[in-house]
Amino acid sequence: MEPTGTPAYQLGFAPVDRTVPGDQLQRLADEQSALRRVATLVARGVPPATVFEAVTEELGRLLEVGSSGLVRFEDEHTATLLANWGLFDDVLAPGTQLPIEGTNVVSQVRRTGRPARIDDVGRTGSGPIAEHARRLGTGASIGVPIIVAGRLWGAIVVAARADEVLADDAQARLEQFVELVGTAIANAQAGEELARLADEQAALRRVATLVAEDVDMGHLIEQVGLEMAGMLGPTTTSAVTRFEGDGTATIMAASTPPVPDGIEAGQRLPLTGTSISSHVYRERRSVRVDQFAPQAAGEIAERALRHGIRAGIGCPIMVRGRLWGAMVVLRRDPDPFPPDTEQRVQQFTDLVATAIANAEARSELKRLADQQAALRRVATLVAEAAPPAEVFDAAASESRRLLDAAQVGLVRCDDPASFTVVAFHGHEAERFPAGLRLPTDGDSVTIRVLRTGRSARMDHEHEGSGPVSQLARETGSWSSVGAPITVEGRLWGAITASWVRPVPAPADAEERLVQFAALLATAIANADSRDQLAASRARLLTEADQARRRVVRDLHDGGQQRLVHAIVTLKLAQAAMDTDPQRARSLVDAALRHAEQSNVELRELAHGILPSVLTHGGLRAGIDAVVSRLDLPVRAEVTTQRLAPEIEASAYFIVAEALTNVVKHARATRADVSATVDDGALCLEVRDDGIGGADPHGHGLVGMKDRVAALGGSLRIESPAGSGTRLTVQLPLAS
Repeated sequence: MEPTGTPAYQLGFAPVDRTVPGDQLQRLADEQSALRRVATLVARGVPPATVFEAVTEELGRLLEVGSSGLVRFEDEHTATLLANWGLFDDVLAPGTQLPIEGTNVVSQVRRTGRPARIDDVGRTGSGPIAEHARRLGTGASIGVPIIVAGRLWGAIVVAARADEVLADDAQARLEQFVELVGTAIANAQAGEELARLADEQAALRRVATLVAEDVDMGHLIEQVGLEMAGMLGPTTTSAVTRFEGDGTATIMAASTPPVPDGIEAGQRLPLTGTSISSHVYRERRSVRVDQFAPQAAGEIAERALRHGIRAGIGCPIMVRGRLWGAMVVLRRDPDPFPPDTEQRVQQFTDLVATAIANAEARSELKRLADQQAALRRVATLVAEAAPPAEVFDAAASESRRLLDAAQVGLVRCDDPASFTVVAFHGHEAERFPAGLRLPTDGDSVTIRVLRTGRSARMDHEHEGSGPVSQLARETGSWSSVGAPITVEGRLWGAITASWVRPVPAPADAEERLVQFAALLATAIANADSRDQLAASRARLLTEADQARRRVVRDLHDGGQQRLVHAIVTLKLAQAAMDTDPQRARSLVDAALRHAEQSNVELRELAHGILPSVLTHGGLRAGIDAVVSRLDLPVRAEVTTQRLAPEIEASAYFIVAEALTNVVKHARATRADVSATVDDGALCLEVRDDGIGGADPHGHGLVGMKDRVAALGGSLRIESPAGSGTRLTVQLPLAS
């Protein structure tokens, strides 16, 4: 009858050679039985830990040794004890991390990849593993490498008691057993890895679904924390921190169980010391800490130690190519994370980064829509010719709403020494009424912007000085940002926003305020220009009326009175001609004197209105006439080119007024005047070496500005104290 069934060698077992002696035959049978029992466990799909326990027990009993163990190499320096049998049960538990140091069979197998034997561990062994063996009274030990998928996966170790001797063929039998059982170990390990990957992929899919559904960030992080706890243990917790760019991080969300007490969502902490977030911030890479050092520095690390955090991993969150923050995973277990945990955490971190990028894109879109709506409301007021004060008030109000700030102020730059509040909205607004003038002494956000023409940010708790910063502190401001407002190429003023405790200025507040200020500038320029134009027109009308009244008064009090005296005197002379010729002659002489004086006064009056020398000789002749009447050395370089009458007249009166101011107020020893034609414009410059400090709001300068503005020109005055004054004017020439 033919034998039935599958040959033993096709099941992975060697056929029994029945020519060997009986004791060897029994040994082979025992080995085959042990292998079948291990293979049966693998086939049933039991957990790898059960398979590993069976392997060490079967091996220990087969070789009749005091103990046996199976270790997996994590890296060059660490091995994990997966299973043990015999004496090791008393001191080492599965899962124990063993440092690969010194001289022992585990370290030798890891270094060489070959079997190793030490016949007297107590005498020649060293390192933590050898120390464990000595405490157990171990004598000789043998280690054999386990190769899985072509790489050194781990080792099986057997050890005899100190009073026992390992058989001569123990190493050979161990090698044969490991070679046969290696497939079972690989299958068990592969099954565990496959199950872990399947669970991990399912977890990633669940998180990815939440990302696609645009769930709240807090809920997303809580779900990520639950998934992490499922993979890495129930004491694992996670948190997302956002780097603010000023050396601090904000806790955006945290999972349950909670992160250490006192560290909660919304809190801002310094990125100093040796915390995981600090390392990620500085190094821009994943960071792993298997054991927090007792001397850990920094507020975050100190709190973690205080609340029992033993290990942690941090992965950078990259959003659109920039370092946005970090995903931090912490655990209270004494055992470190598995070796590949950083890669596993990074997969979840990438999903969180996608969620953040999506949220930022939505937020940016909404912010742009809100910004455009705010600008439309301000522009509508300008188009409706609303008073500038109403436009400025709307600009401050809209800015506060967009930034969700506690306070927003709009100021206009008057001169280097002061600025004026034109609008203020929000917390304690009554302390900053429109029209309030404040000095530029000290240091504040507004002063920084006005001094540099650039945006600024300030923490009032640690920065700032002077009356403006003192006001900010008194009103509870914690942090502020400011942006310049530039109108027609010059610094018009600034807009500032402040936040009060416990809300800090958002990380992007400065950038957003700069963008909005640039857009507001046009509306503010239009409103301010309309206001300035109306004021200029009013001043010009007033000046014209006053000029007419002066002409009438001068005519009445001067030339007209002289002519009246001349007429009256002539009538008296006429009446006296027949009766008193001598008196008549005297009266005629007096009438002639009155007529001549009247002519002089009328000539002077006409000269004040528009000198004939200017009309006939041009700007150079007119300015030379002004200079010749001054008791001050003046060097004048004036073009001889004839210009439009209104240009020559305006330039003449500007130079005359400027030199008059120099003589009256500057205490100067000399002055320089230049008038040149360049690029379609008349360029005037009047300089002196006087005391400086000219008031730009003085009557004379305001009149000049109005005259220049009426011709579409520009005027600039530089008058630092003690360094003289420089007046520069450009008047565009008519085409």
